Amino acid sequence: MHKVLMTAAAVVMLAVPAVAQDADDQKPAPSKNTVTEKKADDQKAAEAPKSPGPQPTSNIRVDLKIVDQRGEGVALSKTMSMTVTDGAYGRLRTTGDVRTPMGSRPVILNVDANPRIMRDGKVNVMLSIEYRPIAAEAETEKSTTPGLNESITVLLEDGKSTVISQSADPATDRKVQVEAKVTIIR
Repeated sequence: MHKVLMTAAAVVMLAVPAVAQDADDQKPAPSKNTVTEKKADDQKAAEAPKSPGPQPTSNIRVDLKIVDQRGEGVALSKTMSMTVTDGAYGRLRTTGDVRTPMGSRPVILNVDANPRIMRDGKVNVMLSIEYRPIAAEAETEKSTTPGLNESITVLLEDGKSTVISQSADPATDRKVQVEAKVTIIR
């Protein structure tokens, strides 16, 4: 009896994989159209543009005015303007060289701006300003070139000019004031 059970178990073990293999053979093979359609769907999904999020709907004009007051004399005023898409960066570079009795000196006026319209309608602006004007005739400025280098993030109201910085030259009575104004262009 033991031999009969062992033989029956061996037959069953050999038959199960064969039956399973026959069942797999009976499944219909995927049609070429199904495979082609799947590849086409995969390709369309890969080529579909990904949504980058909300798109900017406005430009913002950024106006800067630098007032450079030296002593009791007439103040020098420099202005720069740029129009930038909401959330984008703008960059202006103005440079040159000026001959002085001390030799050639660089003059620089550079501005970087990144304005972003906030939900309340105000504009958050990140600004970097580098200003290096011609030296004045004062004795203290003959051997040095005054300069201003600022990075400021400020919240501004549309159409309203605001003083965003005021600084004093450490060696002279010179004062430099920076005003900023933003205008949302819809």
